[in-house]
Amino acid sequence: MRRIGRRRFLKLAGTTALTGAAWALRPGPWATALAAQDAPAPRPVAVPPPAPRPLAGLATAATFDTPLPLPGDHSFMGLMDGAARIELSATAAPRQPADDTPAAPPLCLETDHAGRPYWSPTLVIQRGAALRVRLVNRLDAPTLLRWHGLTADWRMGGHPVMMLLPGATFEYRITVRNRAGVYPYHAIAPGFAGRQTHQGMTGLCLVDDEEERAALAAMDIEPLGATGTGAYRRWGQDQGSGPSDIPLLFQDRRLDRDGVPVYAPNLDDRISGLIGDVLTVNGVPGARLDVVTRMYRLRLVNMCNARILHAGLARADGAPQPFLLMGVDGGMLERPLPAQRLFLGPGERADILVDLRAANPGDELYVVNLPFDPMRRAGAASGGTGSPGEGEAARLVRLRVMQRVDYDQPVPVRLCEVPPAPAVPQGPPRRLHVARGEVMGRPSWLLNGQPFALRHDTGADLPDDFPAQRVPRREAEVWELSNDAVSIPHPLHLAGYQMRVLERRASPPQVAALAVDASGRSAAETGIKDTVLVWPGETVKVLVDFRDSPAEPQRAALYSRVLECLDDGMVQDVAVP
Repeated sequence: MRRIGRRRFLKLAGTTALTGAAWALRPGPWATALAAQDAPAPRPVAVPPPAPRPLAGLATAATFDTPLPLPGDHSFMGLMDGAARIELSATAAPRQPADDTPAAPPLCLETDHAGRPYWSPTLVIQRGAALRVRLVNRLDAPTLLRWHGLTADWRMGGHPVMMLLPGATFEYRITVRNRAGVYPYHAIAPGFAGRQTHQGMTGLCLVDDEEERAALAAMDIEPLGATGTGAYRRWGQDQGSGPSDIPLLFQDRRLDRDGVPVYAPNLDDRISGLIGDVLTVNGVPGARLDVVTRMYRLRLVNMCNARILHAGLARADGAPQPFLLMGVDGGMLERPLPAQRLFLGPGERADILVDLRAANPGDELYVVNLPFDPMRRAGAASGGTGSPGEGEAARLVRLRVMQRVDYDQPVPVRLCEVPPAPAVPQGPPRRLHVARGEVMGRPSWLLNGQPFALRHDTGADLPDDFPAQRVPRREAEVWELSNDAVSIPHPLHLAGYQMRVLERRASPPQVAALAVDASGRSAAETGIKDTVLVWPGETVKVLVDFRDSPAEPQRAALYSRVLECLDDGMVQDVAVP
């Protein structure tokens, strides 16, 4: 296996009652914008809107008649047993499908199973099993896979310095210790992460455990992959009502005139992150899912390079539809929490329960992006205008109710036993402040006024004089993550470790409005997280758990999940003894 030294690297990188009555709600403040897709979105007065610009792919897909691709027995997102040994080839020349399934993306992770091609397969694995994936780099550039959110030895989880040269191979061996949840994988080689992920190198790893199966069984929801890795049933086939556990993988892209994704970031994109013109769900824009009058679990996964989603549900007339939040990055919540909207930064996930028992055949419901201020101010110094389109009201997925079925399972009052949080240590927190500045005359992202520091070798031990964040003991630590007022929202991720949000301070009004307790946390922040969205001018206090770190010395990577920022060097080594 060939690795990349520093010089080579630098050269290459140049609860139920609420949902039961949902359909009777009156139209809310987003109704007009969502009902009139192409009209400028009304916004709260306290949130200054960016310049309006329609999302091209969403505006032209107004009928939403493209069947939502679902994991099946071949092609894009095909289901595979994550406990089997799998070989993924990173390739720019994937085989194209012979049927009407979505075409393979320009760059993808390709494999074969039972004589059929798979691209970016959906891996289903039980907690406690061993994930074994051999990555073969058939690209003309370095690459690397990040197993986002999985707790693993730093070499196996996808630390940025472990990237592979063209032609190299590496086998990931991870004993899965995480709770049931969605743990995406994507390309993360610094200097190449934005291009490779944008062009298609991303997929889902779904962890399953007994606790989640019991909670879903109480609602008669069949977990994805529970009956094996065969075809995922659609509505109406074999007298069934179709799947009730639905993954929604969001990615936005820029397309050329022929509809081919093209990655050509400009200066503002490199500062603030690339926002695509077309937002896809499971690989297609304007998707439709046929449903019946029962409970569904939708698994929302934001794998955009930089785009934030302000996700919600709405009827065809734009009236908001409440839902129940079931889980977040690190698995299920103890109890389902009612919600009408939530923010999802890149890398963040949310499982929601959608109750359609009160709906009628012919009714329609949409997963939507609600209007908000993206707050991308860092591009102003270069004359940039931010990221128009990101905060506009838009329909994302159409749910079409096909028929009424007998379904009377209640939502459990209690879903699971969440592992207790470690005790909050006394003493001052570790303060980490992100700001935009200059390094040797070049604009750069800074951490506590200094450049982010990533040592480009593969040694576990960092020299004493290297400016890494150093964890003295394998205990919990309180970190204060703060963002400069003239900045962009940064989804900060600490590879290999999980966090509990303790407090949000100085939050923008649109974020503060989601608080469910006196600490300023939203419903999504009452669970276990691995990615935390920090808005400009805001401070987020988190409890980072280092207690179950692997036995050997670890090099964690703290970085912004805005991939253009990561490519720009926004990665900090964290030494764990």
